[in-house]
Amino acid sequence: MATSSAVVDVRAILAAAAPSASATRPSVAVDREDDLHYDLGHLYAFDPSPVDEAVMASEGTSAYLLRSARDNAQLLTNQLYRLLEGAPSKQSIPLPQPSIQLPREKPLPVDKPLTRWEKFAKSKGIVKKKRSKMVWDEATQQWAPRFGYGRANNPKDDITNWVVEAKPGDDGSVDPFEAKSAERKQRLDKQKRQEERNRLEAAHAASVGAGGGGGGGRGSGGSSLATKGDKKAYLKRAIAAAQSSTASMGRFDPVLRDEPSRSAGKRKQYEGGVGAADNERDAQRTASVVSKMFPDGGRAHKVAINRDVAAKRNKLDSEAGRAKAGGGGKGKKARTK
Repeated sequence: MATSSAVVDVRAILAAAAPSASATRPSVAVDREDDLHYDLGHLYAFDPSPVDEAVMASEGTSAYLLRSARDNAQLLTNQLYRLLEGAPSKQSIPLPQPSIQLPREKPLPVDKPLTRWEKFAKSKGIVKKKRSKMVWDEATQQWAPRFGYGRANNPKDDITNWVVEAKPGDDGSVDPFEAKSAERKQRLDKQKRQEERNRLEAAHAASVGAGGGGGGGRGSGGSSLATKGDKKAYLKRAIAAAQSSTASMGRFDPVLRDEPSRSAGKRKQYEGGVGAADNERDAQRTASVVSKMFPDGGRAHKVAINRDVAAKRNKLDSEAGRAKAGGGGKGKKARTK
């Protein structure tokens, strides 16, 4: 047992254990010429040397390929450690810019279709400019937000909306405040309808462009939506499809405001009831219905009826009803107290 004053030679211990470790683990120094083509930005290495068929036949295909792959991976690792030597931090390896341009995985994104306003602004050269959040309010003589609570020039503000000037020719029986509110509501409803129309047109254009229909506002069947009439017809078809999309085919759905009639353009055809051709057609339809109700020709439903027996039974039922109503039957004496 070693005393506390004994000196342990660590170098000798490591030198003694080095041969056994090197015997089981390959060296980082590869015994071959480093002629690989590197792209360290992609962690890529290409070996241009041809396959030595004689060595591969002697070692075996799997052993030869495994050794070659290990040597190439070791050479790539050595290149990365050279980058680590000159790095300011030893915790990560700074990779250079890739030199090989890889192909794109996904197709290029499709441009978002322009709305009606964007097309108009582009044709007129209108450029959207960012406006300030604060504006000057002439009524209060101070800066106020453009939108939201306490906004400037608010038409609902009592300071500016407490009186309405009457003009010549105005109807005195009409409340000007209600008329102004109704007019504003009509403008908002019109704006919502236009926004919904633009949204449907943009969604249709996007689905057509992504579905391989040729793009450019052309449908899958080749129909163009470039003209106003085509857009109107498309919206009419879309509304008709939405009206019949429920379980009841729209029969029990409430009719919305400004919604077109579900039976518009549909006419009922009434056939005449005179003429030999009409009688023959009615007879054929009746025979078709009877054949569906009685497939066997009605043989299972035929019942022999005797008129005399039926008349006698009817007579007996009538007499029994009268006797029950009168309190006694025929030929019986009335009971006396």
